[in-house]
Amino acid sequence: MIDIAERAGVSLGTVSAVLSGRGKSIRFSKEKAEKIRAIAREMNYIPNFSAKMLSGQSSHTLGVLVDSEDVAVRFEQLAAIEREAEQCGYRLLVAEAHRNPEKQLMNYRTLRQYGVDGVICHVNSIHGELRGESGVVLYGAEPVEGFSTVCYDVRSGYAEALAAFEAEGRRNVALAIREQPEFDSIRARRRAFLELCPHGQIYALPEADCDMREAAEKLVRTFIRPREIDAVILQNDVWALALLFELLHCGVRVPEEISLVGQDNSQFCRCTRPALSTIDSNLNGLGKAVMESMLERIAEPDAPLRAVSVGTWLIRRETTLG
Repeated sequence: MIDIAERAGVSLGTVSAVLSGRGKSIRFSKEKAEKIRAIAREMNYIPNFSAKMLSGQSSHTLGVLVDSEDVAVRFEQLAAIEREAEQCGYRLLVAEAHRNPEKQLMNYRTLRQYGVDGVICHVNSIHGELRGESGVVLYGAEPVEGFSTVCYDVRSGYAEALAAFEAEGRRNVALAIREQPEFDSIRARRRAFLELCPHGQIYALPEADCDMREAAEKLVRTFIRPREIDAVILQNDVWALALLFELLHCGVRVPEEISLVGQDNSQFCRCTRPALSTIDSNLNGLGKAVMESMLERIAEPDAPLRAVSVGTWLIRRETTLG
C-alpha cells in the first residue's frame, strides 16, 4: 500500500480507505479513488484475506456461483456485475455449479471458507440449504421464494416488441423458443408472451447442438409459411440471425413481409443487413441492482427479503418497420 500511496500522491490512510471500503471519515473524490484503484490493478495489489478475516474486517470480496457451460449472455451479466462490484470496491471470486445443487452447496461453503462477504448465484439451480443464509443474492428472470432476487423483467421488453408489431399491423405473431422449462428465462419468456399475446403461436426450437441453418429452414418451411406468420420474437439474437439469413435466402423481404426481433442486443445486431431489432437485457442495470441488493444484505442481514425488477426494452433497427 505504501508504494500505491507514493504513486498516487496520497496518504496511506486514503489508500487503505479506498481499497478496503472502510474509513468513511476520510474524504476523497471519485476521481482520486479511481486513480488509486487503477494503480493498485497495475501493481497487481492483492489484499491479505487471511489478515482481514482474523481481524474481523470485511474482505471486500464476493463469491459468484455460475455454470461455466451456460449461454454467452450469462457471462455478459457476470461482467456487468463485476464492473459494478469494482466501482463499489469489491472483487469477485468465481466458482462453478453446472446446474448441480450439491456441487453448488459444496462450492458455496468453499467460498465462505475464503472469507467472502456474500455470494451471488444465478437462479437456475438452487440448493435448499442456501435458504436462510445471510449475504446470498440471486439474479435471473424470476423471483425465488426465500431469497433476495434481482430479476430482469422480460415482460417489459416483450410488451414493447408486441406493441411495435401491432402498430405495424401484424396479425400472426409467434415466439420461437426452446422447450426447456427447467430454465427460468425460458419459463419467463413463454409466460410473458402468452399473457401479452393470448392468440400468439409458439414454435419449439431444437436443442443447442443442432444445425441452426437446417433448423431455420425447417422453421420457415413448416411453420412460418404454412401459418402465414408475419412477426417473430426469437429466443436470442443468434437464432434471429439464422432466421434472417434463411428468409433472405428464400426471397422473403424483411421487414416488409415479416418482422423479426431477437434478444440480448448482441454487438453483431448492428452489422447485419438489415440490422436486427432486439430486446436489450439492461446489463448495466442488472449489475447495479445486484450490487445494491448485496450491499443491503451485508449491511442488514436480518432485513426483509425482497425482489427487485430491472426493466428491459426494445431496440428498433431494420428488421421491424418504423
